[in-house]
Amino acid sequence: MPQLNDTIFKQSVILICEHNKEGTMGLIVNKPIDSSDDESKFIISEYTNNKIYFGGPVNLNVCFILHDNSYSLNKTLLVSNDILLTSSNQIIKDIKEGHGPENFKFNMGYAGWDKGQLEQEIKNGDWLLIPNPKNFIFDIPDNEKWIYTANKLGMNFNDAWGSPGGEA
Repeated sequence: MPQLNDTIFKQSVILICEHNKEGTMGLIVNKPIDSSDDESKFIISEYTNNKIYFGGPVNLNVCFILHDNSYSLNKTLLVSNDILLTSSNQIIKDIKEGHGPENFKFNMGYAGWDKGQLEQEIKNGDWLLIPNPKNFIFDIPDNEKWIYTANKLGMNFNDAWGSPGGEA
């Protein structure tokens, strides 16, 4: 929500990948890393020329590959029927060799919440939830994901909170 005054999560769209009694793990899906000198981008760029995404502020040294259901390993996490999550050197090797998933995104780090933390933030009105629309992750352009999500909620944030620099 716009009142969440946090530079990391401002206008972030997060895909919740796992939610259990221990807490919640998700990936920011609309923020590619732009820096060409970023070490993680350099390491992965030898395998693919896909964008690298800022998945969240936790474990920035770990790469999580969000991908379609055309590929799976033993340690792959089923996020939904159409979306899986793998963090393994094997998937990177398979992508490089052309045996990986058809659609994928490299994510450095993740967003995490302790037990009950996300539920409290939702009660506070900091986050809004919608089901993941089909083809959203791989088909909607990154710069349109946040507005697309807001529109799915039936909200126009400019009307509700005013445009930047407008009168109060």
